[in-house]
Amino acid sequence: MGPDFRFILRVLGSHKWLIAAIVVVLTGLSALGVSTLKDQYTSEALLLVDNRQVRVVREVEQVVGAIPTEDAAILSEIEILKSPQVLNQVVNDLQLAQHPEFNPPAQEDETLPLVERAVAYGRDLAGRFWEGSPPAPVAWLLSHGDEVAQDIRAREAHAALGNDQIIARIHRKLDVAIVGRSRVIQVRFTSKEPQLSRDVVDGIVRRYMETRQQMDRDLSTSAISWLQDRIVLLRKEVAEADAKVEEARVKGGLLKGGTGLMAQNELEQTRLRLSEASAIRARSVAQADTLERNLKAGNWNAIGGSIASPVVAQLRATVAAISTEMAQLSRQYGPKHPRIVELQGRLNEANSSLQQEIRREINGVREAAQVAVEQETALRSMITRMEGSYATMQEQAIPLRTLESEATAKRQLLDSLLGRLEEVEAQKDSRAFPAAVKLVSAPQVPHEPSGPFRVLLLLAGFVAALALAIFSVFGLELLQRRIHTPDAVRRILGVGTVHIVPHHSDRGAKGRLYKIFQRHPFSLFSESLRALFRNHLSDLGPVGALAVTSARPQDGKTSLTLAVAQVASQAGRRVVVVDTDFRRSRMEGLFDLSTKKGLSDWIAGDATLDEIVHTSDDVPFAMVPAGKLNPMTLDRFNVDSLVQLMAGLSPSFDLVVFDTAPALAVSDARIVCGAASKVLFVTRWGHTTASDLDAVADLGPIDHSKFVCVMTDVNLKKAASKGYQGPYNSYVATRKYYGDQTLRAAP
Repeated sequence: MGPDFRFILRVLGSHKWLIAAIVVVLTGLSALGVSTLKDQYTSEALLLVDNRQVRVVREVEQVVGAIPTEDAAILSEIEILKSPQVLNQVVNDLQLAQHPEFNPPAQEDETLPLVERAVAYGRDLAGRFWEGSPPAPVAWLLSHGDEVAQDIRAREAHAALGNDQIIARIHRKLDVAIVGRSRVIQVRFTSKEPQLSRDVVDGIVRRYMETRQQMDRDLSTSAISWLQDRIVLLRKEVAEADAKVEEARVKGGLLKGGTGLMAQNELEQTRLRLSEASAIRARSVAQADTLERNLKAGNWNAIGGSIASPVVAQLRATVAAISTEMAQLSRQYGPKHPRIVELQGRLNEANSSLQQEIRREINGVREAAQVAVEQETALRSMITRMEGSYATMQEQAIPLRTLESEATAKRQLLDSLLGRLEEVEAQKDSRAFPAAVKLVSAPQVPHEPSGPFRVLLLLAGFVAALALAIFSVFGLELLQRRIHTPDAVRRILGVGTVHIVPHHSDRGAKGRLYKIFQRHPFSLFSESLRALFRNHLSDLGPVGALAVTSARPQDGKTSLTLAVAQVASQAGRRVVVVDTDFRRSRMEGLFDLSTKKGLSDWIAGDATLDEIVHTSDDVPFAMVPAGKLNPMTLDRFNVDSLVQLMAGLSPSFDLVVFDTAPALAVSDARIVCGAASKVLFVTRWGHTTASDLDAVADLGPIDHSKFVCVMTDVNLKKAASKGYQGPYNSYVATRKYYGDQTLRAAP
């Protein structure tokens, strides 16, 4: 389901003045705050992190070093830029401890911090009340307050000794970041003074470069010392390793490039020949085995196809040609023809020659396979003899190779350290090894302020005020959850229709709808009451009972009860209104019936029906007041008593209208609704809440056959202007129709 735009527009329209007031006030406060802001100036410098270094120590190795592509190296430089060591030097160089922007003068305070003053005031009060001997809890609180005040004093004294707070202020205004995906670092600082912003950036960059160079020099010095010690030790180890190698060669009779190396090469070549002979033997034996199987099976065609011999190929072609010619002539002349007999003789001769040639080839393959086997056997014997002959030589060569490898590794390490020593010694000279971080753009004194952006801030304040106002009115709307549409009543209670009774204001008749009906019989309000009676209440029969109830007080239940009684009376019905709201009766005050006997007296047996029915010159219907409240009345008030009451009133009246208590307040209303023929449930527009209706629905199932829901006091003009869903859009037409003054006057 999509958003209900009509609901959104309705809520915004109904609270437009509240939204406007909030927006105006908050925007004005934003404008006031923005006007007090001072101009800010930003200066910046650009640094390039580039470790490409030209090595000029060795003439034959002028190369360019690798560029670190990882972001970790650049982020490390940023942390050095913002380090306390660099910023402390800047604070001391520029004397920022005396600058008002970083160390504002202390406010003229009467004496002490707030906590200390509060503790002193508490001690004064304790001395007045308890004369110097306060209770233990109070004394503990005062002692704890003294400890807190001492901690604050200690922190302030510690902060005054260093530049921690000034560095913290610099950090808040300092912006050090990587420019895009490059190796360029941007250093920016914002201050109220243009010159100060430039001086701070320049000081940070200068001190950072000095710190970076000093770090490189210290690293080079320690590296040189370590390399020199390590080179001396390696030279001794290389000399000892060379001596051991020579000693092992002399002892084993092994010379570089001598018989040992030649024997090893010969053995390797023999092993290679053995591998080739094994492959030839495997192929020859496999071919011989295949030919033997085909020969035993008599499969001459398969044998001939596997032998790569030109003679066999020629004989096979001859056999194929003779067979083809015989097949063609056999279809023409038959098998006894002389030509066929001649060809058959030639074919037999060719097959015999082919078989003889194949047998010769097979014998040749067998001989080749036997030769390959014998050659492989001979090579294996040779390798066995060579391995036995050179076993001793191999055992002596293994330690020699180990010693040679160790000596070579130490010699390579020594050469590497010697080259590194030359490079590190040259790093002390910045001309040979320039700094890895270079200043690309020096800071300048800004001429135009970089902020604040007052227009944007004011616009942001306006947008924030508007958003806050909208959220406020929607929150207010959701918290209230007032019922403004018949759809809400139908959705919660599950009723089919909801009758609308419009609002009608008339001076002197506030809360007395029956008087409005009397004075304005042709108004829209009067017509809605007539429609209510005709559509829903006219089918009660000769003697009917109507219960009028609501969810909560102040919903207009009593006023609608009297108005319905007025309409029914003018329609010719004999009507009596029975007030069953024993706790808060309004009818007694409206018609001055407080001293008269009422329903409670009849239930208690202290009065007859004739004594409790009263009339008034102001209304055409009779009334039964609630009477005095007592526990006996509440205990005996039930459906049976109401049925007995209606039976006693039926000879004199056609319609009994019960004015009940609110349904959510007490259970009396449910008793009356159970005995009545129709139930008129009253909701007040903009007053009854959805929670009230949910609570009514939770009381139990609603008998829709006798349940009539009415929404009273509906301000059609406001509902139509705010876009509420319901029968409100026709208000303009109905207003013009009922606004005719000639129709409003009574005849």
